[in-house]
Order: sequence, then structure tokens, then C-alpha cells
Amino acid sequence: MIEKDDWRLLHQNTAHLEMAEVNPTDGAEIHQNAPHLKRCIFCSEPVQNSAHQYWYLPTDLSCCICEACFGDFKTLFRWRQLDGYDLDWGAPR
Repeated sequence: MIEKDDWRLLHQNTAHLEMAEVNPTDGAEIHQNAPHLKRCIFCSEPVQNSAHQYWYLPTDLSCCICEACFGDFKTLFRWRQLDGYDLDWGAPR
């Protein structure tokens, strides 16, 4: 179980992610459609230009969450996972 004092939560402004809707995607789509997203907001894992690196993005495209951090924090943040087909790359940032 993840602790509230997990190092990945210490210096992050993540309150906006509480109960957020998140879409799955991959690194290649992020590189193509949202190149401003460079790293996981929690652990700073870099986004690779790869269809084999999985990510989660809130619907406002404000940040990205790596697969490991998504698995670790989905219960704590009460995220609602969408199917990814509704990902609107043109959404305001």
C-alpha cells in the first residue's frame, strides 16, 4: 500500500488530480500530439517516443502519469479511467 509520505508525493502540486478522469495513451501519441508533456508528474520518468510505453493523461492534458505511478496512486487519487478513445488532443491546456 502506498503511504501518504511516498517520495513521489512530497514536492508535487497534484491536488488538481484528485478524482480526475484519465485517459490511457502511449509515448508515441504524446510525442506527436502533446510534446510539451515531457515527464511523469510524480516520478519524473521521461516520455519516450514509443508505442510500448504506456501513460495516463487527465482530460485537461495538464500532465502525464506513467504506468507505474498510475497503478500506485489510482486508489489514493480516486481516478476514473476512461477508454482513451475520447482523448481530445485539441483540448485547452
